Amino acid sequence: MKKIIFVFIASASFFFNTAHAGKIVKWVDNNGVTQYGDKLPPEYAGRKNSEMNDRGLVVKQNNVQTSPKSEAETQLKIDQARKDKILIASYSNANEIDLARDRSLEMDKAALTSLTAQKDNITARIARNNQTVDGFKKRNKPLPVNLETELKDAVAQSARIDKQMADRKLAMEVTKKNFAADKERFIALKQAAGAPIEAPTAEATPAVLSESTKADTQK
Repeated sequence: MKKIIFVFIASASFFFNTAHAGKIVKWVDNNGVTQYGDKLPPEYAGRKNSEMNDRGLVVKQNNVQTSPKSEAETQLKIDQARKDKILIASYSNANEIDLARDRSLEMDKAALTSLTAQKDNITARIARNNQTVDGFKKRNKPLPVNLETELKDAVAQSARIDKQMADRKLAMEVTKKNFAADKERFIALKQAAGAPIEAPTAEATPAVLSESTKADTQK
């Protein structure tokens, strides 16, 4: 609570001093955070900004004319900065990203196992139906309507299961790809900041001395 009050007072003091020193310039940085100052930083020279008086009222809007390409590039930078912030806040080391990936894949793996079992059952069912069909054909007898319907339904169900399995496998590949990209970006950000990437290894705890060892040590 004291920290929040201190930050609020510091911000208010900066705003007050800037107001009395002259105009107040307001802009949004690459992280999407609103900033205030007595002038626009050079790196934001082409950024939309506004000027305020000492009462905090906007007196001038500086709408810089930019090309759609430039605006799109700026928005991409802002979006990437937000994603980076979330990424760093979500994980403390690269190993946690692998664990999160494995947890995310568990549901797809379980669904794929279930679909595989269904596929095996429907394949066996189709094989039995085909044997029955062959028996009727050998006897030159017409196929019962219910048998034809059963065979068509089984084939259609098999095709649906194949589609569901393919979709699951594709989803798993996308998940792996996304987590791999997150891990690569996380490592790059950590390296740029000079921070550790992997989880620290646990230090070996000292062994407890036996009574005989203690006695020998005391001697």
